[in-house]
Amino acid sequence: MSDFIANCSATAIGSFPHPDPGAAFKLISKTLPEVPCWPQLPKRGIQEEMCVQYTEGMPFFHLVPEEKRFYLEVHEDVTELENLYEKFSSNDFNKFAVSQKYAAGIYVLEKHLPEFKRIKALKGQIVGPITLAANLKDAEGTAALFNTTYNDAVIKLLCLKAQWQIAFLSKFKLPVIIFADEPYLSCMGSAFATVSRDTIVDSFNELFRSIQSQGAMAGIHCCGNTDWDMVLSTELDILSFDAFIFMDKVLAYSTYIREFVERGGILSWGIAPTTADSLERINTESLIDKMEKGLEYLSQKGLGKKVVLQNSLITPSCGTGTLTIKESEKAMTLTYEVSSALKKRYSLH
Repeated sequence: MSDFIANCSATAIGSFPHPDPGAAFKLISKTLPEVPCWPQLPKRGIQEEMCVQYTEGMPFFHLVPEEKRFYLEVHEDVTELENLYEKFSSNDFNKFAVSQKYAAGIYVLEKHLPEFKRIKALKGQIVGPITLAANLKDAEGTAALFNTTYNDAVIKLLCLKAQWQIAFLSKFKLPVIIFADEPYLSCMGSAFATVSRDTIVDSFNELFRSIQSQGAMAGIHCCGNTDWDMVLSTELDILSFDAFIFMDKVLAYSTYIREFVERGGILSWGIAPTTADSLERINTESLIDKMEKGLEYLSQKGLGKKVVLQNSLITPSCGTGTLTIKESEKAMTLTYEVSSALKKRYSLH
């Protein structure tokens, strides 16, 4: 794991509502001075939607932008599949770059990064393997998640995408963080009833090991409730959760959280809400009070407050891509203000 010390620095999950990458990055530069992420911009088109953004090079994948749909068209020619496995075996991730059409934000970050003065790390993101495999379906409506061959191809593809991102971001000689965004984990026990726990854990561990092999930190973000015991049993470095709504449910796994933090794991507290109604009724002070209650609870369970603070990031509860630009600005400002207040209160640097 990196020598990076989080110290309640602010970062974000990834998506922003801005159609202009420059405008999104201006907000990032104001609110994420220490751990900026590159912005995902779904308003630019379907290519930047979460389950499409990392599909360049996916075997059998077809995108119909004008109809805003995508699908797998499986056929007997396995050349694309063989090419994927060949590149994976040789770590040839450069053939699986995310192009500017699919991720304008990462190239804007590259351009403006020298303007940052307090930067400690860089954050990137990919869609998680469970979420992507559940969304990629063939003509019969069968998801790749339930086909061993195509599910494995999804995992290999995402490993290559993550490795390319790490190489792209590592040129700045800073610690790199890659989150796997996994909203579908909140469906555990329903849609995934036939997917074994071991299969899910193995999928994550293959991705996390691939990220860690390149010297980066691997995180997972789930904005709903899930089997946190299962998630914490993986080899992840950072656990990102919706602390605004689900703090009590996550902290109920305090024994596993203590073990995770004591081995160097980082908690990424999604404390600033990302729904319009919640943003209207809360303020920075109420969010700090909520954080303090969470810290106190872990302290009572034997996990020292200082240790938790040093191993914590502060984020919005989810991406802000579905909000208005004004609402996104408020969520990001709240994130920055909570981070700054905790740093000042506990003398964190």
